[in-house]
Amino acid sequence: QVGADAGNIVGSIGQNTLLKNGRGDELESDDLGVLFMIRSGYEPEEMIRVMKILKEAAGPNRAPEFQSTHPDPDNRIARIKESIRKYEGG
Repeated sequence: QVGADAGNIVGSIGQNTLLKNGRGDELESDDLGVLFMIRSGYEPEEMIRVMKILKEAAGPNRAPEFQSTHPDPDNRIARIKESIRKYEGG
């Protein structure tokens, strides 16, 4: 039983580490997406609209952020707004 419990703990730590890295990758991707949209002449605010659609589609029963490969849509929206300010010089 002790070995199984230790295995479960190690597995959970590994899973949380992988999920955290996945979320970080998503935030980096959003940041670069804003930059590329601005450079290409697109409105980066449209990314915010997409995040709102994804949030609505997931509904109220979506997995908590710590159990998901993707950041919470509200957190992504906040980071996208920061990226827009950063790259537009605001």
